[in-house]
Amino acid sequence: MPEIEIRDNPKFRSFFRNVTEMTFTGFVWGIWLYLLMPVVNIILWILGINVLSMSIFEQVNYSEFLHLIQKMGWIILTVFLILRLWAFYNYVAFGKKSKRRASSLVTIENLAAQYDIPVDRIREMQQQKEVHWQGLIMVGEEELIAD
Repeated sequence: MPEIEIRDNPKFRSFFRNVTEMTFTGFVWGIWLYLLMPVVNIILWILGINVLSMSIFEQVNYSEFLHLIQKMGWIILTVFLILRLWAFYNYVAFGKKSKRRASSLVTIENLAAQYDIPVDRIREMQQQKEVHWQGLIMVGEEELIAD
């Protein structure tokens, strides 16, 4: 199996992609560090540095943090519901209406009038496997082949 060559050239990435990747990476590292805090706390406790952990972790009021998370949850839920209602309104108002006009079928007569080619010649061209337009010049009813 041939090996796939991956070319990673950062100068071709857009600013938005870089910002998105850095934000996501920072968010995931933050979650990782938050999940790692109990392990750090146990290591500090084993080493006898529980005074530091008490001053840092226990003096912080967790009820305020939970209250903040609850407010953020309500805000996110409200925004989600507003967007959902807007999408539902758009579906009801515009979802089943087709505002596109169907194109009319192109007839041989239309092609003949557009390109100034006789109808019989268009029928012949439809039967051909390949049509070379560059070499075809029409003068009135006569066909000239340009070399």
